[in-house]
Amino acid sequence: MRHFSLILLAGLAACATEGGDQAGGAGAVPVVSAPALLAQRLPAQAGSFQRGATAPIDQPLPGVEVAYATPGRSAAGFVQVVRPPAVAPPDGPGSLVVQDEYQRVIAAAQRGSGPHRRLRLVRESDQPPGAPLFRCADLEGAYGRTAVTSTTCVGAAGGQLLRLRVSMPRRDPPAADPRAFIRDITEALRRGGG
Repeated sequence: MRHFSLILLAGLAACATEGGDQAGGAGAVPVVSAPALLAQRLPAQAGSFQRGATAPIDQPLPGVEVAYATPGRSAAGFVQVVRPPAVAPPDGPGSLVVQDEYQRVIAAAQRGSGPHRRLRLVRESDQPPGAPLFRCADLEGAYGRTAVTSTTCVGAAGGQLLRLRVSMPRRDPPAADPRAFIRDITEALRRGGG
């Protein structure tokens, strides 16, 4: 009987280890001690976007920003990895710190930086589908006379807060696929780099 109990315990321990995955089979992002360490995991290419320069940021939270752009710069984006204001949030869009930052970022985008840079909310979703890491908003509006579309997301991974944005002139077909960008960023973070 004691032998059976040990086997049962070993089986339960194995299940607990395997159960660390999130819904949809997506694993948790390993926790890092600094935003720059998580930014190192971002891929050289995400969707049709190529990785550009990495720069430090400090407003409103300290961290780093990694620039991305499509060939010909018809679409541009960034991923900001910032230190959370308090306790490290769990991966995904569900924590209070992510929800608060999402509301702040969307309100700022809708307010704009003047009468010629306002965006309106078109749709909200958790991305990528199935095992989301981000809460996202699709926005439309204008930068001056240019009609634009923008996807803005906030999430958490590896104990850090993430902000992501992709913007491009509004046209049909679009210059790039924001969902492919988000998917590839998420996959790179979960597998530990690109």
